[in-house]
Amino acid sequence: MMQYLRTASFGALFGVTFTVAATFQVAMTLFGLIGAVLAPGIFKMNGAPASSPVQAIGVLVFLLGVCLVVNAGISAAGAGLWLGVRRFFPSKKA
Repeated sequence: MMQYLRTASFGALFGVTFTVAATFQVAMTLFGLIGAVLAPGIFKMNGAPASSPVQAIGVLVFLLGVCLVVNAGISAAGAGLWLGVRRFFPSKKA
């Protein structure tokens, strides 16, 4: 694992971090679908509770979209930060 972190490109690091976080977000959205059907009123948009499961699912889709955009930004920042940090690693002797 450490060798991968020492040699991976920005794109590879971004892909790994984005995939891990996006998988969690999609899983939580699927879990949220249960809540949207059973209790749509817990989902609020502009302070007003959803009055139907369809509105609650709309809130979930909106939140998923926003969170994936934020996730991309955080993944890009993290991959860039790691590229900077690994410059200070000692080089491996042959």
